[in-house]
Amino acid sequence: MNVALVLSGGNGTRVGVEPPKQYRIIAGKPVIVHTLEQFQTCGGIDFVIAVASPEWKPRILEWRNVYHLTKLREVAPAGPDRQQSILNGLLAARPFMGENPGGVVVQEAVRPLTSQTLLLNLIQGLDEAPCVMPALPVTDTIYKSGDGKWVDGLLNRALLYAGQAPEAFHYQMYLKLCLETPEEELSAMSGSSQLPHSRGWKVKLIPGELDNFKITYPSDLEICEKKLSKGGAT
Repeated sequence: MNVALVLSGGNGTRVGVEPPKQYRIIAGKPVIVHTLEQFQTCGGIDFVIAVASPEWKPRILEWRNVYHLTKLREVAPAGPDRQQSILNGLLAARPFMGENPGGVVVQEAVRPLTSQTLLLNLIQGLDEAPCVMPALPVTDTIYKSGDGKWVDGLLNRALLYAGQAPEAFHYQMYLKLCLETPEEELSAMSGSSQLPHSRGWKVKLIPGELDNFKITYPSDLEICEKKLSKGGAT
């Protein structure tokens, strides 16, 4: 049994529009609905938990009915940061997961172009590792600078990869790890895989996708709308 968490707690300040970017209408639907539909059609996902600010819960549940998102079981409250939101989602999934083994796919609501192929590759990767992350090789030259004004050194880009979401984990192990981690340390983690990696978990990399980008700036909304209008990811 596999669950997907769709994180939707951000306020979209860099896009500079209201409502937050994950609730903007593009290609005829809210961004989050496009993302939820990824999992609705994914045979490897059994149910979905959205994690959002409480004021958006009624609207998300309304969209569940309008767009027939039958896999969406609950809307958990967003926490003060990403990892606390993930923990809230994991806890909301527990009544449905019980003690069953299985995976959890942690997705961001603002990645509506993730393909079915990538989702299935993530889930299949859990057969080999407890933590799986899509990544792209870094193609630009990367410099280090302590003050942002002067170059201190150069990194070997052949060894560097840009991580993407969604990421996949063994559900029971990941929930236990998050529950056992002190709140201050948990909140300091910037990526979903950072905590398990810090505890010695093997993190498997699979090929990411260029189209699987996170909507961050106004131009990203326009690009996503054009791609979704043409059929989106496959």
